[in-house]
Amino acid sequence: MNQEEIDKLLQDGLTLYGYGKIEDAVTLWNKVLELDPANQQAIDYIESAGYSTKKTAVEERPQEARKLDSKGTEFININYIRDLLKSRRYELAYEFLERLSEKSYPSNKQLIAYLSIVKAQLIKLYWGELYNFKKIPKLNINEQDIIKYNLDKTDGYIVSMIDGYSTVEEIFQTISNIDRFETIKRFYKLTKLGVVGF
Repeated sequence: MNQEEIDKLLQDGLTLYGYGKIEDAVTLWNKVLELDPANQQAIDYIESAGYSTKKTAVEERPQEARKLDSKGTEFININYIRDLLKSRRYELAYEFLERLSEKSYPSNKQLIAYLSIVKAQLIKLYWGELYNFKKIPKLNINEQDIIKYNLDKTDGYIVSMIDGYSTVEEIFQTISNIDRFETIKRFYKLTKLGVVGF
């Protein structure tokens, strides 16, 4: 088994997944399973993409599961992430992974990979909920009532860009000083709060 080849296939799959080429990504992750039938990362990625695998890593490699178990916290974190992905609780998974990657394990490639998958799933969710970013948003509240929502500076900036003429995508293109994913996530939150509508 060539670990370098496996790591490259996993990473290339994540890149394809990020571009929305889900079937191509799953094909690469299945190649990983051909090389290493119990590769838990590939299994998780495939299942997170909505496909199924026949075997689980725990069934195939009980010794590795025991080895992970002895690491305590790391084992619990990975299992928790897997549970969140399987139950499609992507927003909670994102928050959890972001905290882990920033503070506890900033160089952990597995956590960074999971974070990429969760981001891709959230973008799909936001894309659908925000009408493919093609509709023109409007404020659902009076400008005086915005204070009641206690928005931070970034949310306030996004709200200030809503002019009644620009589509969601045009607003996102204008807001270039904030990470695109963060902009989409915040915009989605504003619609859920009822501050922004269509």
